[in-house]
Amino acid sequence: MAAGEPKAGDIIDARYRLDRELGRGAHGLVFRAHDGQQGIDVALKILNQEIAEDPQYTVRLWREAQSLQALFGTSVVRVYGFGTDTVNGHVYMAMELLEGETLAQRLRDLEEFGDRFSAFAVLEVLDPVARALHTAHSKGIIHRDVKPSNIVLVHEDCGGGTRLMDFGLAKLHGTMQLTQVGMVAGSPSYVAPELWRAKPFDHRIDVYSFAAVVFRTLAGRPPFVAESVVDILMAATMGERPRLSEFRPELGPAADAWVAKALAIEPDDRFAYVSTMWNELIRVVMNSAGPSAELARAAFSLPS
Repeated sequence: MAAGEPKAGDIIDARYRLDRELGRGAHGLVFRAHDGQQGIDVALKILNQEIAEDPQYTVRLWREAQSLQALFGTSVVRVYGFGTDTVNGHVYMAMELLEGETLAQRLRDLEEFGDRFSAFAVLEVLDPVARALHTAHSKGIIHRDVKPSNIVLVHEDCGGGTRLMDFGLAKLHGTMQLTQVGMVAGSPSYVAPELWRAKPFDHRIDVYSFAAVVFRTLAGRPPFVAESVVDILMAATMGERPRLSEFRPELGPAADAWVAKALAIEPDDRFAYVSTMWNELIRVVMNSAGPSAELARAAFSLPS
């Protein structure tokens, strides 16, 4: 273990007692921790020491905290605090501790047994994400990394529901760009074409990424499947849009029209807003064949 790396039992900022490590990445670690002031358990994200010395990454974590605080009341994971431990220099963010599994994990479990979400279940599970993204965009916040592994399905015995997390790549309106020119932020299967092409972008990259998540959840595979990142890039930026009806025939050709618009190569050809894209998907399911249509008509209402 590197010198100075936080470990179970450490006290951060005279407040957070680290319990066990929940995960780690290139930029830092996440611990289950106990907040001695509030008397609750939290998830504590701590930047690696060498990363924390780079102002860019401290700003990025601060930006994530700012984004999450601005979206309090939505399905976005709640943030409790952000700071720097004056004793050891750890830069941290305290967040809501989520007990559950990611959408990516749930999809793998379902597909291992040859199963998939029903169309209605997709609407139920992802509706909170659509609402959160709509609110984020109305506040000038672009997530930039919407993907199944950043969507958490909370266990029913812990309250249930869906949470959107990891705003570490979020871009706030009026803030400096942190990703270097030529670098693509996000995960290949969910990256919008304008990012691949290093073109200017706006909130419609989230429209694309979220639509790709919907496609993945309904079809059992991402929109573009290839053996290399380069091949995914080529397909996303120049290839024909996939036909969802091949995987979900009960949704009919309307689903293919939805995919063509939601995953359009050019942003101007795409749905302008997540809410518009989402309402059109609900409409497709409502007008489809099978039990999901009846359930959707009973559970959702659309603007006239």
